[in-house]
This record gives sequence, C-alpha cells and structure tokens, in this order.
Amino acid sequence: MIIAIGGGEVSQNQTYDIDKFIVESSKKENPNFLFIPTASKDDEAYIKVINNLYESLGCKTNTLYLSNVKVNKEEVNQKIENADIIYVGGGNTQYMMKVWEEYGVDKALIRAYKSGKVLAGLSAGSICWFIAGHSDSEYIEGVENPKPIWVKGLGIIPYLHCPHYDEPDRVGFDEFYVGQLTDAIAIENQVAVVWDNYKMYVIKSNPNKNAYKLSWSDTGLNKEVLS
Repeated sequence: MIIAIGGGEVSQNQTYDIDKFIVESSKKENPNFLFIPTASKDDEAYIKVINNLYESLGCKTNTLYLSNVKVNKEEVNQKIENADIIYVGGGNTQYMMKVWEEYGVDKALIRAYKSGKVLAGLSAGSICWFIAGHSDSEYIEGVENPKPIWVKGLGIIPYLHCPHYDEPDRVGFDEFYVGQLTDAIAIENQVAVVWDNYKMYVIKSNPNKNAYKLSWSDTGLNKEVLS
C-alpha cells in the first residue's frame, strides 16, 4: 500500500489524521517506522519532527541517512527490509532520485512495495511513487531562471503527479501538463491518495481540500474530483 500526501506542515499537525491512518495501515501494535529524508539532504530538524510524531503514534522509529555520510548498501537494504512503514520526506525530488539510484534505494523500495509494506511520503515523498512528477527542484537549488520540471519516479502508481496542487507556485500545473498522454493525479495539501492493490481512494485531514484526476482529450483538459 502507498499513501501519497500532497503536502501540509507536519510540525503543525496538518497531516495528523493521515499520519494516524498510515500507522493503522501497518496493522501492528508497535510498527517499525523508517524515515527517508534524502530530499531535504537529511535535515536534522525535519527528522526530529517526523520521528517525534510517529513515536507519539506508537512507532519504533529509525532514519535512513544517505546525504553527507558514507553508506553501506547492505545496511540500506537491511533498514528497508526491517521496516513495517517507510515514509519519504519532502524537498528536492531530483537530488533524491539520483542519490537513491546510487545506493539502490529505488530497487529496494520497489521490493518493499511488492512485499506488502506500508509506503508513504509527502511532496517529493509523494512524487517518487508515480511515473513522474511536477517538481520545483530547480527553485530549491537556486538555478538561474528556474522552471518546473518533470522528475521521474519509481513508476509504481501509473500516473503523472502534482503535489501541493492548491499552492500558488503549482497553479501552472494544468498548463505544464498540456498534451500529456498519461493521466495525472493532482493532490492538494492535507490530502492523500491511497494506492491499495490497484485501487485508488482519497483520505483527508482537511475536508475542504481535494485530489483530482486530470486527463487530456479532444475537448481539452478534463478534471475530476477523486473520492
């Protein structure tokens, strides 16, 4: 199962109902929780926020550090194998995917999905499960004349993706998506799409927010609210 969260400030409990659902989905009393904060370059303040929250929800927490450290691939695989829940943090999607490839995290996460673990994540940690996502990696890196880019994900959920769909800098996604053949899933903050055995449904920590399925046809852009 994958729970892809469009966004929200975790430190302000904006995703709390979704986080609770993630823990319950493991169907374990004290699940082993693994946080992968690669996209934030292993930001310690962020790691603390996530681990404190999931400890308060009854998890035994662990972190997979991949930035600024020497990493043993066996240890990477071991941590992923030992986890019941794997949560991928937000940040620079393009950087994260490159680092993952280097350490085989991409392949290990696909194995984790096939073995039935609960996989989740927010923003970059949502994009990674899809074929590709609308990413602001160039803005994060301070590239001159930055523009949104498609960043390739793991392709487990067979759609394109836009997180933070209700934020001003994602308003241009509809235009960015023009002419794509593959349908897209756009998720607002405080909303998650659950991908469970090829079925898709929506959960929310804010009832006023939504997720949408976008597609192109001869008549132009079609947009449907998901439930």
